[in-house]
Amino acid sequence: MTVDPNWLTLKILTKQLREGRLTVTQLLQSCIHRINQHDSQVHAWEHLDIQLALQLAKGLDRAIERSDETPPSQIVSSLFGIPIGVKDIFATLDMPTGWGMDIYRDRYLDHEAAVVSRLKAAGAIILGNTVTTELATAAAGPTANPHHLQHTPGGSSSGSAAAVADGMVPLAIGSQTMGSILRPAAYCGIFGFKPSFGLISRYGMMPVCQELDHVGIFARGITDLQILLTVLVGPDRRDPDSWLGEPFGTIESTSKLAQHHHSSCLRIGFVSTPYWNQAEKVTQVRLHQAMSKLQQAGINVEEVSLPREFDRAWEVVQTLCAYGLHKEHGSHLPTNVGSPILQTWLQRGQAVSDANYRQACQYRDRYRQLLQPIFAQYDALLSPVTLGPAPFGLTNTGSPVFCGLWSLCGLPALNLPLGQTESGLPLGAQLIGPLYADRELLKAAEQCWTVFKMHFGGVKRPTG
Repeated sequence: MTVDPNWLTLKILTKQLREGRLTVTQLLQSCIHRINQHDSQVHAWEHLDIQLALQLAKGLDRAIERSDETPPSQIVSSLFGIPIGVKDIFATLDMPTGWGMDIYRDRYLDHEAAVVSRLKAAGAIILGNTVTTELATAAAGPTANPHHLQHTPGGSSSGSAAAVADGMVPLAIGSQTMGSILRPAAYCGIFGFKPSFGLISRYGMMPVCQELDHVGIFARGITDLQILLTVLVGPDRRDPDSWLGEPFGTIESTSKLAQHHHSSCLRIGFVSTPYWNQAEKVTQVRLHQAMSKLQQAGINVEEVSLPREFDRAWEVVQTLCAYGLHKEHGSHLPTNVGSPILQTWLQRGQAVSDANYRQACQYRDRYRQLLQPIFAQYDALLSPVTLGPAPFGLTNTGSPVFCGLWSLCGLPALNLPLGQTESGLPLGAQLIGPLYADRELLKAAEQCWTVFKMHFGGVKRPTG
């Protein structure tokens, strides 16, 4: 092992494992070494089971040694031996699942999340559970941004984003109800992807809001996202909203919105959204620079205005989230347990009537309809993902206002890093695609990333 594997992409790691230039144990030990060096400051992990992980790694290495194949391509699959972090809201049979709450910290569940089962079946090693905010909604955990330890990594998938950004693991699992994948990815300078609603089963994932909850993923490359997504996608009748249509390999053909335009010229709609004036100047300038660079590269980029009806989108998102949180957790938590932020959310949810809830769902359906003619003209939409770089301090995980609409509509979206500020804090932009056109969106993202990487630089390593 001559190259530090902590910063290699999944594709390269798999190649080295297949060729015997790297063993699973060596890769895992490199991750553990990085964690031992940095997690006392970053605090990305809620629970680690290093001994179990090492035991699994050695078993996988023995399986390679016993293989009659040279190279053992069938054994070394896309996730074979890859260490992964899982947000602490997914049920893991062999580790506690605490949901970011002290009262649940040492609790073991009697079932396993669908994503965890799929990862294990693909040969991945679950290294541990990563820190989440309280019930994936409220008070922040102790996790710091690897690029600036005094700044937030975002939330609620704080630990997953920080662990990937710091080189502790190449991949991690998170979730997004409002902006909990895209925002941490932007703050930490990595790729974060929220697939179409229902594409990845939520069975065994702590619910916040049935209408908004998505499983999401973090990586340091778009190809890595594609590989991980292929492993995780699949129908699951245990999730009432699970996609039960065509296999993911053909899913791009299931969306009429995704069939409109297959020429070589990508068409991007730049959507500032109703919240553009809330964005910091550095965000506005960088987004306009990104749009200009895409145009210079021959990509057709046009500004798109959303109808005035979208002005209420953030209010609708908050209404659904509060209603769902109270419905799922309000009656189960002991009185006055949790932070003031959590109590405020629960009180707000209790005040949402069933009629208000139904009206919010009607708005969601209306927004989806209004977006159809827009996606008939554009392959993807480009939008801000955060108000600015990661805020100072660890108690404020930032605003998800730019992400909420796309979560509400269930559309696939990912963060594309856009370099850093003068002080070294990452910036990002989100690319949004039509419903169930996830593969096509990732292809569009690759084209955009080629341009952004040239002008703003690639994924930056933390300096520490």
